[in-house]
Amino acid sequence: PADFVLWKPSTPDLPGWDSPWGRGRPGWHIECSAMAAAHLGESIDIHAGGNDLMFPHHENEIAQSTCAHGGKIFARYWLHNGMLTFDGRKMSKSLGNVRVLHDLLDRYPGEVLRFLLLKAHYRQPLDWSDAALAQARATLDGWYTVLRDLADIEVAPGERESPAAIDAALCDDLNTPEAFAVVAGLAAAARAARTREEQRRAKAELLGAADMLGILQHDPEAWFKQDLASDTIDAAEIQRRVEARVAAKQARDFATADRIRDELLAVGVVIEDTAQGPRWKVVKTGG
Repeated sequence: PADFVLWKPSTPDLPGWDSPWGRGRPGWHIECSAMAAAHLGESIDIHAGGNDLMFPHHENEIAQSTCAHGGKIFARYWLHNGMLTFDGRKMSKSLGNVRVLHDLLDRYPGEVLRFLLLKAHYRQPLDWSDAALAQARATLDGWYTVLRDLADIEVAPGERESPAAIDAALCDDLNTPEAFAVVAGLAAAARAARTREEQRRAKAELLGAADMLGILQHDPEAWFKQDLASDTIDAAEIQRRVEARVAAKQARDFATADRIRDELLAVGVVIEDTAQGPRWKVVKTGG
């Protein structure tokens, strides 16, 4: 009585097939064992699934497949992912908190979504929220700022090799949080580099690490200005107003310069005064 069901009886209104045990249908667990054997073989390399399926589903798959195939290993490696929640609640149609990827891409750059999904270890739960997305965007903005500051440092494609620390983290059960900690350290080292050779080497390591994780794939200037696509103000107009602010400051008309700065800030554009001159970026997250 405690065994799991291999064959379930079917009432006339349910799908079913005739069998020596009466009309019925396969149990839930045997369906997956049968599909794996038919399409992947008696032993498979990797079996993945949510951690809510470990018991009873995956344990039952192991039991019946091992018995059916003469004791052969069913799956050599198991990858069980944690659950995604939204503001602390499980995603559910009834709660109305379902998120669809193409809708999210209308609001956020793809790299922001990728960063947030990889930020937590795949076996751990991840809480999805607007605040978490904003923090992910802020982190990427900081790393892109480092690359923008080093824009005049040339790095050949062949120099963008993944550092050993990144490879070690990813080989350790896909430890993406550790990999991102390595990236943060590389960004800090690039920010602190002083000589051009130090900057070139640090930038190459940062880009190589980022390539492994699918981040920092944009031109820094384009990254900071990409949100303009849905705005009523265009890049040329922003640049004209930035130049007008420079002229106002040179004329010691600080009231006009401050007004221009505040007007741009109101539409999500921040002006940064640097030793190389003013530059600007969009800080809105598309919300």
